[in-house]
Amino acid sequence: MLQDEYYVIERENNDDYPLFSWDQESGPYGGGKAVNSPAPVHLALGEPISASFKWVDYHALPSPVVSEPLAEILAGLNIYGVELVPALVRNPKDFDEPVKKYCLVHIWNRIACLDKTKSVIRTNKAGTRIFSIDQMVLDESVLKDIEEDKRLVFELDEKAAIFLVHQKVKDTILSISPKGCRFFKASDWNSSSSFD
Repeated sequence: MLQDEYYVIERENNDDYPLFSWDQESGPYGGGKAVNSPAPVHLALGEPISASFKWVDYHALPSPVVSEPLAEILAGLNIYGVELVPALVRNPKDFDEPVKKYCLVHIWNRIACLDKTKSVIRTNKAGTRIFSIDQMVLDESVLKDIEEDKRLVFELDEKAAIFLVHQKVKDTILSISPKGCRFFKASDWNSSSSFD
Protein backbone atom coordinates (compact mmCIF):
# COMPACT_ATOMS: atom_id res chain seq x y z
CA MET A 1 0.00 0.00 0.00
CA LEU A 2 1.28 3.45 -0.91
CA GLN A 3 -0.08 4.86 2.35
CA ASP A 4 2.49 2.74 4.23
CA GLU A 5 5.32 4.56 2.44
CA TYR A 6 4.39 7.94 3.96
CA TYR A 7 5.08 9.63 7.27
CA VAL A 8 4.02 12.92 8.78
CA ILE A 9 7.07 14.82 9.99
CA GLU A 10 6.63 17.08 13.02
CA ARG A 11 8.59 18.98 15.59
CA GLU A 12 9.27 16.94 18.70
CA ASN A 13 6.87 17.89 21.50
CA ASN A 14 9.53 19.30 23.82
CA ASP A 15 9.22 22.74 25.40
CA ASP A 16 13.01 23.10 25.22
CA TYR A 17 12.85 22.88 21.40
CA PRO A 18 11.11 26.18 20.64
CA LEU A 19 8.89 27.05 17.76
CA PHE A 20 10.21 29.77 15.50
CA SER A 21 8.30 32.86 14.40
CA TRP A 22 8.66 35.26 11.52
CA ASP A 23 10.88 38.28 12.24
CA GLN A 24 9.74 39.86 8.97
CA GLU A 25 6.66 39.60 6.78
CA SER A 26 6.29 36.01 5.56
CA GLY A 27 5.67 37.36 2.07
CA PRO A 28 5.32 34.69 -0.62
CA TYR A 29 6.22 31.79 1.68
CA GLY A 30 3.09 29.81 2.40
CA GLY A 31 1.45 30.57 -0.93
CA GLY A 32 2.03 27.12 -2.37
CA LYS A 33 4.34 28.39 -5.10
CA ALA A 34 8.07 28.35 -5.70
CA VAL A 35 9.73 31.57 -4.55
CA ASN A 36 13.25 31.17 -6.04
CA SER A 37 14.82 33.88 -3.88
CA PRO A 38 18.40 33.55 -2.63
CA ALA A 39 17.80 36.20 0.05
CA PRO A 40 17.76 34.82 3.60
CA VAL A 41 14.59 35.07 5.66
CA HIS A 42 14.64 36.51 9.17
CA LEU A 43 13.16 34.44 11.99
CA ALA A 44 13.16 34.55 15.78
CA LEU A 45 12.58 32.15 18.62
CA GLY A 46 8.84 32.08 19.30
CA GLU A 47 7.18 32.65 22.65
CA PRO A 48 7.19 31.14 25.15
CA ILE A 49 10.94 30.60 25.28
CA SER A 50 12.02 28.04 27.87
CA ALA A 51 14.85 29.08 30.17
CA SER A 52 16.62 25.88 29.09
CA PHE A 53 15.82 26.03 25.36
CA LYS A 54 18.10 24.27 22.88
CA TRP A 55 18.97 24.94 19.26
CA VAL A 56 18.28 21.60 17.58
CA ASP A 57 18.19 20.24 14.03
CA TYR A 58 14.46 20.66 13.51
CA HIS A 59 12.21 23.54 14.55
CA ALA A 60 8.92 24.68 13.04
CA LEU A 61 7.07 27.87 12.05
CA PRO A 62 4.88 25.55 11.44
CA SER A 63 6.88 25.07 8.19
CA PRO A 64 10.04 23.10 8.95
CA VAL A 65 13.18 25.04 9.76
CA VAL A 66 16.28 22.86 9.85
CA SER A 67 19.94 23.03 10.83
CA GLU A 68 22.58 23.42 8.15
CA PRO A 69 23.70 19.74 8.41
CA LEU A 70 20.12 18.56 7.91
CA ALA A 71 19.66 21.04 5.04
CA GLU A 72 22.76 19.59 3.34
CA ILE A 73 21.28 16.09 3.53
CA LEU A 74 17.99 17.34 2.04
CA ALA A 75 19.77 19.34 -0.67
CA GLY A 76 21.53 16.17 -1.78
CA LEU A 77 18.14 14.59 -2.48
CA ASN A 78 17.12 17.41 -4.86
CA ILE A 79 13.47 17.03 -3.81
CA TYR A 80 10.80 18.31 -6.18
CA GLY A 81 8.61 21.05 -4.67
CA VAL A 82 11.00 21.89 -1.85
CA GLU A 83 13.17 24.99 -1.58
CA LEU A 84 15.84 25.33 1.08
CA VAL A 85 15.94 29.01 1.98
CA PRO A 86 18.73 30.41 4.18
CA ALA A 87 17.30 31.62 7.49
CA LEU A 88 18.84 33.87 10.13
CA VAL A 89 17.32 33.19 13.53
CA ARG A 90 17.71 35.44 16.55
CA ASN A 91 16.90 35.09 20.21
CA PRO A 92 14.68 38.10 21.03
CA LYS A 93 15.54 37.76 24.73
CA ASP A 94 19.31 37.97 24.25
CA PHE A 95 20.54 40.63 21.86
CA ASP A 96 24.16 39.63 22.51
CA GLU A 97 23.64 36.08 21.31
CA PRO A 98 24.85 35.65 17.73
CA VAL A 99 22.26 35.03 15.03
CA LYS A 100 22.01 31.33 14.16
CA LYS A 101 22.05 30.03 10.60
CA TYR A 102 19.25 27.63 9.66
CA CYS A 103 17.24 26.79 6.53
CA LEU A 104 13.53 27.28 6.00
CA VAL A 105 12.15 24.23 4.20
CA HIS A 106 9.67 25.89 1.87
CA ILE A 107 7.39 23.05 0.71
CA TRP A 108 5.39 24.37 -2.22
CA ASN A 109 4.46 20.92 -3.49
CA ARG A 110 0.85 20.43 -2.39
CA ILE A 111 -1.13 17.32 -3.21
CA ALA A 112 -4.86 16.87 -2.63
CA CYS A 113 -4.83 13.19 -1.69
CA LEU A 114 -6.89 12.89 1.49
CA ASP A 115 -9.53 10.19 1.01
CA LYS A 116 -12.41 12.05 2.64
CA THR A 117 -14.73 9.03 2.46
CA LYS A 118 -12.37 6.73 4.39
CA SER A 119 -10.71 9.30 6.67
CA VAL A 120 -12.33 10.36 9.92
CA ILE A 121 -12.48 14.15 9.77
CA ARG A 122 -14.32 17.01 11.45
CA THR A 123 -15.43 19.83 9.17
CA ASN A 124 -17.58 22.92 9.16
CA LYS A 125 -21.28 22.39 8.37
CA ALA A 126 -20.72 22.91 4.65
CA GLY A 127 -17.90 20.35 4.66
CA THR A 128 -15.58 22.83 2.97
CA ARG A 129 -13.09 23.29 5.81
CA ILE A 130 -11.37 20.55 7.80
CA PHE A 131 -10.91 21.34 11.49
CA SER A 132 -9.27 18.08 12.51
CA ILE A 133 -8.33 14.66 11.24
CA ASP A 134 -8.95 11.78 13.62
CA GLN A 135 -7.80 9.15 11.13
CA MET A 136 -5.99 9.91 7.91
CA VAL A 137 -6.36 7.74 4.84
CA LEU A 138 -4.55 8.79 1.68
CA ASP A 139 -6.21 8.36 -1.69
CA GLU A 140 -3.80 5.95 -3.33
CA SER A 141 -5.38 6.38 -6.77
CA VAL A 142 -4.27 10.03 -6.69
CA LEU A 143 -0.75 9.12 -5.53
CA LYS A 144 -0.39 6.39 -8.19
CA ASP A 145 -1.01 8.99 -10.90
CA ILE A 146 1.95 11.10 -9.70
CA GLU A 147 5.53 9.99 -10.37
CA GLU A 148 7.27 9.00 -7.15
CA ASP A 149 9.95 11.69 -7.50
CA LYS A 150 7.16 14.32 -7.61
CA ARG A 151 5.65 13.12 -4.31
CA LEU A 152 8.67 12.45 -2.08
CA VAL A 153 7.73 15.43 0.11
CA PHE A 154 4.49 17.36 0.02
CA GLU A 155 2.01 19.32 2.07
CA LEU A 156 -1.46 17.85 2.29
CA ASP A 157 -3.53 20.30 0.22
CA GLU A 158 -6.73 19.75 2.17
CA LYS A 159 -5.26 20.78 5.55
CA ALA A 160 -2.38 23.23 6.00
CA ALA A 161 0.81 22.34 7.85
CA ILE A 162 0.58 18.57 7.42
CA PHE A 163 3.88 17.63 5.79
CA LEU A 164 4.25 14.13 4.38
CA VAL A 165 7.58 12.52 3.54
CA HIS A 166 8.29 9.30 1.70
CA GLN A 167 10.05 6.46 3.53
CA LYS A 168 13.21 7.16 1.45
CA VAL A 169 13.37 10.75 2.69
CA LYS A 170 12.63 9.70 6.27
CA ASP A 171 15.46 7.17 6.19
CA THR A 172 17.87 9.76 4.80
CA ILE A 173 16.93 12.28 7.49
CA LEU A 174 17.32 9.69 10.24
CA SER A 175 20.77 8.72 8.92
CA ILE A 176 22.22 11.74 10.75
CA SER A 177 20.20 11.17 13.97
CA PRO A 178 18.72 14.68 14.05
CA LYS A 179 17.31 16.21 17.21
CA GLY A 180 13.93 17.88 17.29
CA CYS A 181 11.90 15.93 14.74
CA ARG A 182 9.74 12.85 14.81
CA PHE A 183 7.78 10.82 12.32
CA PHE A 184 4.31 9.27 12.45
CA LYS A 185 3.13 6.69 9.94
CA ALA A 186 0.43 8.44 7.90
CA SER A 187 -2.05 5.74 8.95
CA ASP A 188 -1.27 6.34 12.66
CA TRP A 189 -1.20 10.15 12.63
CA ASN A 190 -4.11 12.33 13.79
CA SER A 191 -4.58 15.98 14.74
CA SER A 192 -3.77 15.17 18.39
CA SER A 193 -0.44 13.48 17.58
CA SER A 194 1.40 16.78 17.98
CA PHE A 195 0.63 16.75 21.68
CA ASP A 196 1.84 13.19 22.36
